[in-house]
Amino acid sequence: MPNDLRIKTHPFLKSEQQNRRWVSITVDGRPMEALEGESLSAALWAEGHIALRYDDGSNTFRGIYCGIGHCFECRVTVDGIPDVRSCLVQVRSGMRVSLQVAAETDKDDGRI
Repeated sequence: MPNDLRIKTHPFLKSEQQNRRWVSITVDGRPMEALEGESLSAALWAEGHIALRYDDGSNTFRGIYCGIGHCFECRVTVDGIPDVRSCLVQVRSGMRVSLQVAAETDKDDGRI
């Protein structure tokens, strides 16, 4: 993974990270590899997806803010269910994710 922003070593996560397997998910119709069980927001961030939705009210792109489910900024569509807080969902094989970016915006793909 050339753009992998995951933490490689951590004193508390070392065994948890080593026991996870890579699984395939789909993000906006494109295949993506992620670690099974990691939060969806972390997987998206690690692959460079920082803009997860577009807010028509403020005319801005939104992404991960609190990371613990309080702010609702990281909402995406998961397996057809809209407004899922990606920081509260664990990655599983075959997951289909759509970033909630308005069709009329001139988005690239939300990646850095």
